[in-house]
Amino acid sequence: MTLDTRIYVQNAVDPKLAFVKCNQLLGAHEGVRSSDDGHCISNRPDQGLAAWLMICYGSPLRDGTCPRMPHDPDDDEECWDSHNPACFLEISLDTSYSYTGPDGGCGDLHARIVAELGQWLDERGARWCWRNEFTGEVHERYAGLTELGGGGAEASKWFREIAAPAIAAHIAAGGAS
Repeated sequence: MTLDTRIYVQNAVDPKLAFVKCNQLLGAHEGVRSSDDGHCISNRPDQGLAAWLMICYGSPLRDGTCPRMPHDPDDDEECWDSHNPACFLEISLDTSYSYTGPDGGCGDLHARIVAELGQWLDERGARWCWRNEFTGEVHERYAGLTELGGGGAEASKWFREIAAPAIAAHIAAGGAS
């Protein structure tokens, strides 16, 4: 299970500059591999970064409706992206619930990145908001960031105390891995 925090940039900001800034906030090095398909710039997974970074962009203003984000074209579930705020950039940070690092858990990491990216966006006069995946709520700017850290702690505890032991028991009982 992962925490996917979305930041919606509501004024025109160069997606490549935003991608570089987000990677700096993640502590990425110059050798990090990424791809850009003309609609979404993303780091390739499994490079040891604290979060998988994806920035979707496209027509001058994304209206918050389907089609799906380019990185998830085969998902048959109902389109949960269909009610996102209109934006020029949709930034996704995706981190395992089990993450722990210098900031704390996954929610603490995301709260720090949202706050620091928000400062960078504020300096450019860009309006922005973000979605807390735990509650589904969209918050204006810095509102709600303290709850994001607490939600991450609860998710990490759930994973450690309930999900991981259940998975281990299933495997020990001869279940598929």
